[in-house]
Amino acid sequence: MNAAKFVSAAERFADISRAIIRKEINHPRQVSAKSDATPVTPIDQKVERALRAAIEEAFPDHGIIGEEYDPINADSDYVWVLDPIDGTMAFIAGLSTFGTLIALTWRGAPIIGILDSPITEERWIGVDGHGTTLNGTAITVRICKSLDQAFAHTSSPLYFEPDESDTKAYHRIKDAVHWLIYGGGCHAYGRVAHGYIDVAFETAHDIHDYMALAPIISNAGGFISDWQGNPLTLASGSRFIASGDQRVHEQALKILGDRR
Repeated sequence: MNAAKFVSAAERFADISRAIIRKEINHPRQVSAKSDATPVTPIDQKVERALRAAIEEAFPDHGIIGEEYDPINADSDYVWVLDPIDGTMAFIAGLSTFGTLIALTWRGAPIIGILDSPITEERWIGVDGHGTTLNGTAITVRICKSLDQAFAHTSSPLYFEPDESDTKAYHRIKDAVHWLIYGGGCHAYGRVAHGYIDVAFETAHDIHDYMALAPIISNAGGFISDWQGNPLTLASGSRFIASGDQRVHEQALKILGDRR
């Protein structure tokens, strides 16, 4: 892998998304509902179109999987996975806890991940074999020996309600951790990599929501997987968990992986 070439391109793509969002941020929000009842704005779509155009120009043989439009060349060895605005509801509400997620995968596995926060002007970059940085400074996870000492995060308990076994798992892990905070979105996973949050877990999410987070977490020394402990790939499902310490990760997996 030509890491430097791909990272340079990925940063340029993130610059494109940040410029569009910052230009549009103070304009009135136009919101519509997609077929899955989740919200979308014209800015989500504008960012993704711009990112797709830049990728197609730079890497015409690469595939693209984005949240807002149909996949292109999804069976290519190299596939970019895009979430133009991860946390659209926060964006609509005028909150800063949203970001653009850009991942590059190789034969289904994520190898580069960028989380760009256009409002807080923070950018996490994780590259396989090259560590994770926040605004150019190397970051690492922190040590946490057990869940009962852990500062934990999930986006919302509402995501767990449609599945009874997910609801039970949520309540078990909520009772097992020391503190649980909600609503940090993709930023929370940047904080796992930065050593502020010990474990974060989700259900009802898609590959656009987590593919970029995997290299950011793992190359900061952390652990990220599905609820069965399997590595995240383009074929992974809707549940994932990230931890800074392997001990906490294994303890949480025992709770979340119990489907009773």
